[in-house]
Amino acid sequence: MSRYQMFKHELAWRGNNRWHLKIWMCDTYAPFLKEYFPEIEFDFRDGSSGTCIAILVLTKEEKQEVRKLLAIFKKYVLLGKSKNIDPYFEDELDLCFALDYNLAEDFITNEVGYTTYGRLEHNAKENRDADARAQLVETFANLCEIHPIYRKAGIVMPIPPNPSKTFHLPIKLAGDLAETTGIKDGTSMIRKVKETLRMQELTFDEKKEALIGAIEINGGDVEGKSIILVDDLYQSGFTMWTVAKLLKKKGAKKVLGLACVKSWRDTDNQ
Repeated sequence: MSRYQMFKHELAWRGNNRWHLKIWMCDTYAPFLKEYFPEIEFDFRDGSSGTCIAILVLTKEEKQEVRKLLAIFKKYVLLGKSKNIDPYFEDELDLCFALDYNLAEDFITNEVGYTTYGRLEHNAKENRDADARAQLVETFANLCEIHPIYRKAGIVMPIPPNPSKTFHLPIKLAGDLAETTGIKDGTSMIRKVKETLRMQELTFDEKKEALIGAIEINGGDVEGKSIILVDDLYQSGFTMWTVAKLLKKKGAKKVLGLACVKSWRDTDNQ
């Protein structure tokens, strides 16, 4: 499985600063909680149907931080490496979130239409709608402020466009996010130096070949930095993982993906 969304969690008061935590999709999310809050003892024990349970001793501030992170796990889509791109990559992309899927099916009418964020992404990209873009950036900024790993990032940069492209939503999003959060804008540090066909039109082997030497990291030092990579649509993820691989070769400490939306498919034209 390459996409995750915690549909439910429970955090209930038990007295004397003790809290009863129950989470679903335990194998996926329990390790994150332990990593992000090393000062908290998560004595998880297995529950039913993939759940796990822990009794936590939390300060008021810790409780707020845990609750906020659980809300991120529930609201946004956590993206992992799919089986389709697994042969091409290792662990270059440390973490990646999409705000939602681009499309969803109405369970009553069975009609497929845009989700809220799917519509915002479409309007920001196709109609160059500044209000839609501002809403996407606001959501990105909120996620970066709450998430303990994203808020430590030192640079935000976009997935770069073909040189001939005159409007590229990820560049706008990355610049606006940098301005909103105070994170360094790394747009000038990355560029595509040659034209490639649309990635959606290529097989994975063709993508790999097309991207060799196509993207350069320059104009600044990424060594030891945590970097947020911004894209509008995450489909197979091949380009984002490729850029993450380049950044890791340049010495980046962590590479964190942020996408407006995730497609239903994990492939492009496969």
